[in-house]
Amino acid sequence: MAYCAAIVVALFALLAMAGTVTAQDRNPIFTITDVAVDETAESASDARDIALAHGQRRAVQRVFRRLIVRADQRLLPQPTDQDIATLVQNIELSDEKTSFTRYLATMTVAFKPDLVRNYLRAAGLQFSETISRPRLVLPVFEAAGAINLWDPPNAWREAWEARRISPDAVVPLVLPEGDLQDIGTIGPIQALAAEVRPLRSMAARYRVRDVLVAHATQVQDLAANRPLVHVSLRHIGPSSGAVTIETFTGESRDQVGALLAEAVQRTVERLEDDWKRDNYLRFDEPVRLSASFTLSTLSDWLEMRRRLAGAAVIRRVEIASITQSDAQVVIHYLGGPQQLGLALAQRDIDLVEEDGFWMLRLVRHTEASRDR
Repeated sequence: MAYCAAIVVALFALLAMAGTVTAQDRNPIFTITDVAVDETAESASDARDIALAHGQRRAVQRVFRRLIVRADQRLLPQPTDQDIATLVQNIELSDEKTSFTRYLATMTVAFKPDLVRNYLRAAGLQFSETISRPRLVLPVFEAAGAINLWDPPNAWREAWEARRISPDAVVPLVLPEGDLQDIGTIGPIQALAAEVRPLRSMAARYRVRDVLVAHATQVQDLAANRPLVHVSLRHIGPSSGAVTIETFTGESRDQVGALLAEAVQRTVERLEDDWKRDNYLRFDEPVRLSASFTLSTLSDWLEMRRRLAGAAVIRRVEIASITQSDAQVVIHYLGGPQQLGLALAQRDIDLVEEDGFWMLRLVRHTEASRDR
């Protein structure tokens, strides 16, 4: 038995010596997909060169939009063609079609993380690389004294369903099906009251940890004869924060649909910007944190390595010690423990403090459902 245990520990040690865990070159936020190009020139070769140049420029703009808040986009200097060529790591082409003068294709462009970071830092801009876990949106609509979540008509829900979903969103939002199971699980009053049991059931069904109750109240400004929509957002879950309220003003009663569409768009933009600000990388504050986690099997260690490698705030992870039953690691990261905990939560890792010591725990899908 002791011999077998020694073999297991030796295997863990070999994995540990394979190198430190790094995250900075594995983040998909620096890869842009589905860039469609279609150019015409004097020859197919010229059209291809123009298409690839235009596609790379559009891709780098999309990367910047992912990383920085909307207000800072106008402050970003436009990169030259030489800048873009330096930032690009590789290009993949699919669905290529050519004629004598035309070139069409779909591009996937991967950028060099360190060089993109340096470009933004040189411009004096803060940025975030952490992608949020999906959040479930419950659109509760209140108008003329009626409060509605599922029953039609719900113009607020329709506006959410019709919204343009950006391929570069860092806060994925999920709408419930609104079927009989949803209707029997939670009603509008329960959602507004943030009742724990039905919200946990909804979160478990849609495999999320965060629920966003988006409450829109439509009223009429009698003095100006214009519609108003008050939107309150309440976050329930690990990413919860203060309730936010914003008012949107329309032009006329027959344009309420456009007003609600605008409210949805601006609400989503605010969610994205707030998330980025909460997860800004702080390069002036590199710190270390020592943490341990329990190992039940070899696969636990492999899974922990994989998840840690995807956390943007982590620069590297060093293995201090490893045994058959537990491991001690030193995490080099940017920001504070709260920001690290938030980033790890998006990777299904819980960071908790017990008796003055930090512990890492893998969140299983079954555990996530039960905790919600």
